[in-house]
Amino acid sequence: MKQFILYARKAVTSPDFSLEDLPGSGGRMDLVARCICSALWISHDLRRDSCIHVVACGGPNPPVVISFYGDRLRGVSPDERNIAAWIKKTLASRKKNPGISIRKLSFQPLVEELAPEGKFFYILHGKGRNISEEKLKEDSVFVIGDHIGLPRKEEEFVERFEHEKISLGTTPYLASQCITVLHYELDKKLLRSGFEPESSARKAEMIGRATLPEQ
Repeated sequence: MKQFILYARKAVTSPDFSLEDLPGSGGRMDLVARCICSALWISHDLRRDSCIHVVACGGPNPPVVISFYGDRLRGVSPDERNIAAWIKKTLASRKKNPGISIRKLSFQPLVEELAPEGKFFYILHGKGRNISEEKLKEDSVFVIGDHIGLPRKEEEFVERFEHEKISLGTTPYLASQCITVLHYELDKKLLRSGFEPESSARKAEMIGRATLPEQ
């Protein structure tokens, strides 16, 4: 499974934010929602081989890890407001979704939790190795900072494990756009190796079944 960690310095950790003001009252919850959408959705389907962990570090109860899993998610639409509404409901413990979990956990224990699984970490960094020169490993963890960036102490912590710093070039992309580019590169790798991305293969299978003649 491809995993993304988004370090969200200002994302609030209580349900007391307005869906009408995600950037302000939500502590850039708009950015968080866009990243979740980019990590998990394609046209008319979900990426069931992907998940994203948002390390929310805003008030009043930081830190909290909000995880969305593509293979379990139910009833969520790929728009900022709906994704943020599900985060709000889950923080309030009002409604559960099998594809969303919220835990009282910080960045470093999350990394430690993933490392024993043999995960390779990629840190998105402006001075990293250009992604065009890197043969991306499958089932890796991609660590991304928000609009402020990943704190140096957290970056140094990831460096204790098997890792590589990668760059998408000189253009300063949005965090959500970085996730889209990473998926694109990983999809290309799968196609070159003779495999379709899981969600595309599933869609083709469903279309094939729909067009079979009745017996």
